[in-house]
Amino acid sequence: MKKIVVFLLLVSSLFPSGCTRPKQYADYSRHSCFDRTEIDSATLRNLEVLGRVWGFVKYHHPAFSDDRYDLDFELFELLPLVADTAPAARNEILAQWIDGFGRYKTASEKYEKILASDSVFEHRTDIGWIRDTATLGRELSERLVRLRSADRTAGNRYVSQTYYETYDQWSPNPCFDGEKPYYDLSNPDYGYRLLTVFRFWNMVEYFFPSKYLTDKDWNDVLPEYIRRMAHPTGSYLRETRRMIAELDDNHAQYGGGIFELFGRYRVPLNTGFVEGRLIVVTPDTVPVKSERKAPFQVGDEIVAVEDKPVEYYMAQTREFISCSNENDVLAATADQILRTKENRPLSIRYRRDGVTRDTLADVTKMPGHFSWNYLWKYHRTFSMLEDSIGYICPDKLSKEEIPEISNGLKKTRGLIIDLRYYPSQDFNEFVSQYIVPDDVKYTVRFTYPDLALPGVFYARDYSYPTYKTEKYNAPIIIMVNEGTQSYGETSVQKIQNNPYTITIGSQSAGANGNISKFTLPRGILGAFSGLGWYYPDGWVVNRQGVKIDHEIRPTLEGIRDGRDEMLEAALSLIEEKTEEE
Repeated sequence: MKKIVVFLLLVSSLFPSGCTRPKQYADYSRHSCFDRTEIDSATLRNLEVLGRVWGFVKYHHPAFSDDRYDLDFELFELLPLVADTAPAARNEILAQWIDGFGRYKTASEKYEKILASDSVFEHRTDIGWIRDTATLGRELSERLVRLRSADRTAGNRYVSQTYYETYDQWSPNPCFDGEKPYYDLSNPDYGYRLLTVFRFWNMVEYFFPSKYLTDKDWNDVLPEYIRRMAHPTGSYLRETRRMIAELDDNHAQYGGGIFELFGRYRVPLNTGFVEGRLIVVTPDTVPVKSERKAPFQVGDEIVAVEDKPVEYYMAQTREFISCSNENDVLAATADQILRTKENRPLSIRYRRDGVTRDTLADVTKMPGHFSWNYLWKYHRTFSMLEDSIGYICPDKLSKEEIPEISNGLKKTRGLIIDLRYYPSQDFNEFVSQYIVPDDVKYTVRFTYPDLALPGVFYARDYSYPTYKTEKYNAPIIIMVNEGTQSYGETSVQKIQNNPYTITIGSQSAGANGNISKFTLPRGILGAFSGLGWYYPDGWVVNRQGVKIDHEIRPTLEGIRDGRDEMLEAALSLIEEKTEEE
């Protein structure tokens, strides 16, 4: 044990604080040189302590403001020293490891002022474990406690604010561009799989504003995936996607998890869950292989794909695809159930008029989501519907159209805004000019991490700019469903400041706040909502969705008749409001 400590001290003496020359490491670019297929409880505990300490040091020590050290390779050097040793020896190794990064200044008073601020959000990361001397020993605990006060003015190479080049703006949501992707790893060894777990878990632990909303206690995620990665029940990819799914955040689907796991080929059939069943919802043009069978019709119920029932695919979604709420689970299932990794027909069992039928359906390459499209009838930016009621589909709205739309609004007695579609950026301009009253104090509240004090988040009220123009003062109906996500949910919140607004539909996606992207070993992409998102009164948008006045869902009868029942409800509400006046 003493030889190990002496070796670590000698290594650290070669790279004293203030030295700008990068530390030299063994070549770990393809192998960590640490592999296991099973671990016992003592090793699991050692690895859990290592994962916590490694992540805490990563985001707290000032030594990581530049590229002198490679924290991934530091981990690979620590793994064989720590995994199977006694707790006291483990703690001594980690304490000496921290010392090896040199001296640093502290800024306790600055951090005390931050924590005393009224703008600090009530939910923060519990770092009480760093004072647990029974687990960490006195020396390691003292080093971690002091690190919490380290002056991190110079920043950290592994986390920073996000810069949006398109808008030439900085955003307070975290950016993890400093991480290495290791694209060439086809089958990572256990050391790399632990790096995946430790990197991801600590990103979320300190910088995910909605961590407190996850179904599973985040403290339980770390040991669970240390175990899972030792002997994955599936592939490394499946275990990693399963771990990302623990975020319960629709934004975490960034990077194409559905396509990686379930394939980029899909039957181009438009389906959705209606009254708890998976239904063909729009006219079908999918060719089938069985000549004796007719093509699908609107209202057909999909019963099974490849001899597996719909419930099987729903369980797959819940396990491997991050979804904010049950509406998102249904939407993701409707997409992934018709996917395959191979360019071959899929066997589909479906039910029509009480009769169960089987067929083979062709697939096509479809790397993007296949969404339920309501607007085969009205899909224009602005339309005049029956009896002087305006309709806006904001997905393609451009600045050039705003004057024409504003003139059209003068001829309407009510307005329907269809936010089941993701709005264009220019739609924000239209809403600010003609919908949101000038005297609105706050539109939204959001939370964001303090990068210098990991695990602490700020809450900020924000009002989008408005214009002193004539505002729309007739009934406004907003239509929402699971397709209303992120900027779409913000748009709903903005419009709801107009007192003439009514929101109808079903639960929105519950995933808002600028996304923070990350890369895990083997180039696996992911993301989470980098800002927490709220109404000014504290209503949580993430997972819960926007506020809805009237729940409206499609019915089997309506689907079979080719009706958009939410649009019908919107028209009826405007009629009611007009009659009241």
